Amino acid sequence: MVKLTQKFNTPSNHIAVIDIGSNSIRLVIFKTMGRFPFPLFNERVTCRLGEGLEPDNNLQPEKIKIALETLGRFSSILRSIPNLSVRIVATAATRRAKNANDFLVPAQEILNHEIKVLKKEQEARLVSIGLLSNFNISDGLIVDLGGGSLELVHVKNGKPIYFKSLNVGHLSIKPQHEIFDMIKKVEWLSNMKGLNLYGVGGSFRALGAAYIHKTKYPLGMLHALTMSKIAANSLLNQILDEKPDLEGIPEGRRFSMPKASEIITCLLSISNVDKLVISGTSIRDGLIAKEISNHPKLAHYKEKDPLHIACAEIAAHRLRFSSINENLFNFIKPCIKIGLKNMNNLNTGRLVKASCLLSEICWDEEPSMRANIAFEKISALPIYSLTHPERLWISLTLFHRYNGIKFIQEQPISSEFILTNEQQKYALFIGLGIRLGLNFSAGINTNLDLIKLHIRKKTLVCEIAKSASNLFTTQNKKRLTSFANTLSLGTKVTYAEK
Repeated sequence: MVKLTQKFNTPSNHIAVIDIGSNSIRLVIFKTMGRFPFPLFNERVTCRLGEGLEPDNNLQPEKIKIALETLGRFSSILRSIPNLSVRIVATAATRRAKNANDFLVPAQEILNHEIKVLKKEQEARLVSIGLLSNFNISDGLIVDLGGGSLELVHVKNGKPIYFKSLNVGHLSIKPQHEIFDMIKKVEWLSNMKGLNLYGVGGSFRALGAAYIHKTKYPLGMLHALTMSKIAANSLLNQILDEKPDLEGIPEGRRFSMPKASEIITCLLSISNVDKLVISGTSIRDGLIAKEISNHPKLAHYKEKDPLHIACAEIAAHRLRFSSINENLFNFIKPCIKIGLKNMNNLNTGRLVKASCLLSEICWDEEPSMRANIAFEKISALPIYSLTHPERLWISLTLFHRYNGIKFIQEQPISSEFILTNEQQKYALFIGLGIRLGLNFSAGINTNLDLIKLHIRKKTLVCEIAKSASNLFTTQNKKRLTSFANTLSLGTKVTYAEK
């Protein structure tokens, strides 16, 4: 067996992560080592390695056989890709099993790599790193519900302060009263009253899928989906009914969902959290985030907003002539303050910058479809640094960036269910401003340096370099007026020496 010695040498390396869980084994191959490591390949096989682990803590031979077969396929895929960095971890089932070597020894021979069996606290820490490196959480409870273990992390002031791992998961055969007693012994859970529970893992995502299906929720993105404790308990009760209602739950999760629902019900009752927030992150995100934090060439990532880093990396693959995105934000920045009061606690500057970074995401699509494609792309973009209102606001802003005021496409109705009228109006304002800047400049960075915006009282002042007067045509004057009219601003055009 070859020990795993590969390192992430450059940000352009391909990265493969194999996560050997109690319920499933997943291989993900990522394109880059950047802050947005795009998945080129993502395959999950439900092996249920941990099924039958209780009560004697032994892996079952038939489950080992299925798991090894899966790893055989994954090994062949890994050998097909040169210069690949690989990380392989195993969690609760392998950690708990007395006969773990019956699986680990042949598995490592098949993979020709070391499998790192994570300790309890290591697993909990990686789960928290994966979420906290992407999503802004001040205080709350992170819960990872797997097949063979339950990881609990108390976050205070954005930092994990307590970790606990319990030997119970959705493949467990423990009765609910015993599960309740186990969770009740975690003393610090009583400090969670009124906070949010952030649910990591397939069981939470399945619950979120059922919520979207049953309530006709307008956004299909599971990450950051938020439901009240009352709504969550209502769904859980339907699943735990004598005649379980599993409508909306993915087929592969229906087998274990009743036990998962028992565990989640206990958690909600004991912690007395206020809301349940579904997370799309996993232990794999934690592994990559940890590598990034230790990588000397990527140290600067620690200081930057993960949203902007991810957007910049996505934008780099969609350039026309050269990167105009940062300069576009400087162009629109003087207009941001006028809409602050309308954004209802959304971080306006952060979202406007993200919108500018993503403003060219659909330039190569069919023109009549660009607005809707942009809206759908941002709504489904696998970035985990956004709440649903934030995501919808960026989606709507870029819809207007492509649609303008001619209404080639009707505004997607989903935005009306999640955003306030004022937030929608401000998305139109910024979208038209971005459209003005890109049309004036033709998407060329040096041209954008020749136009400046200022707000003076209730007037939007547009300052054009005299040398660029030919760029500011009647059509662009109309775009300026439409942009200003959105927030009832007057307009003034001045020309300056450059």
